[in-house]
Amino acid sequence: MVLSFREGDYLLKEYEAGDETAILSSFNRIFGALFRGFEPRSLEYWRWQYLANPSGRHLVSAFTPDGTVVAHHGFILQRLRTGSGLRRCGQVVDTMVDPAHRRGLQRTSLSALLSNRFVAHFGGEAADKVAFFWGAPIRVAMRVGESQGSYEVVRTQQKLVAPLAASAGDSGSGDVAIEPIATFGDEFDALFERLAPGYDVIAVRDAAQLNWRYRDRPGGDYRIAAARRGGLLVGYAVFSAGHFDGRDNQGRICDLFVGLQDEDARRALLAWLHREGAAAGVEQLAAILPDSCPEWHLLQEHGFRARPTGYPIVSWTCARRFDPEWLRWNWFYSLGDTDLV
Repeated sequence: MVLSFREGDYLLKEYEAGDETAILSSFNRIFGALFRGFEPRSLEYWRWQYLANPSGRHLVSAFTPDGTVVAHHGFILQRLRTGSGLRRCGQVVDTMVDPAHRRGLQRTSLSALLSNRFVAHFGGEAADKVAFFWGAPIRVAMRVGESQGSYEVVRTQQKLVAPLAASAGDSGSGDVAIEPIATFGDEFDALFERLAPGYDVIAVRDAAQLNWRYRDRPGGDYRIAAARRGGLLVGYAVFSAGHFDGRDNQGRICDLFVGLQDEDARRALLAWLHREGAAAGVEQLAAILPDSCPEWHLLQEHGFRARPTGYPIVSWTCARRFDPEWLRWNWFYSLGDTDLV
């Protein structure tokens, strides 16, 4: 049953089939007026981002009596593997309110009302509820979130960058084979099950989620490589080139997933990433990871160095265990877990 309620002249409700036309129309109109050079989002992309996500969806909007969407919150859900079982989190990516309706309610804003009412409904301690919402907000969104009392800072995010290696021929000890692939098969489910116990909290990286994220994204241009030893899948990497953190033609390590102790596979995948960077004509590689995870230090052993970014990582706690301090030390994520690439 769709959750909905009325507040003044507005109908606030969860997504129902067909709402995307009104949501997207308002999204392109509102953001087009706010940001110079804004490129309208397509219906194909919107449906991929939300409706096709194997982890589900949470979308809430405020409608006027004529059916116009004047406020909206879009959350990209992620299944999480934790030490106590499966949970979910939601990345806040599309938050908007029509400036003409920003003061449509006397006691609170439409944006705050959407957040407070629906986050309280979706989030909670139970296993079927969202444990926390999070984001990497731009400055304007950060101010709004802080003013509403919803955002707490997990960390001031840094990135790891490395100049493109002059020679990227080192592929490890020789027993690791690197194979470019176009799709993720069932063996990736097994890989995730083997490696996930090494993390306190990590988003599920099974074939369904990976294919949705990288293979199926409209307009996406990701290069994927699998690392195998004796035919067994032991890791993978995802590369793309493009704009990131104010820099054009940046080599972006979307994901590098390999056992912490498997240095040969890591070295082989990094060599492949350098070769892909060279083929794309980039000057450096960049990765985003928590500065509390072992991979943060392991990459520095391969020439990566920490640099600041313009992105804070913030969260909104719904289950007590998943407070910002705990997430800072226990939650693993990579660039591909965000909507930044």
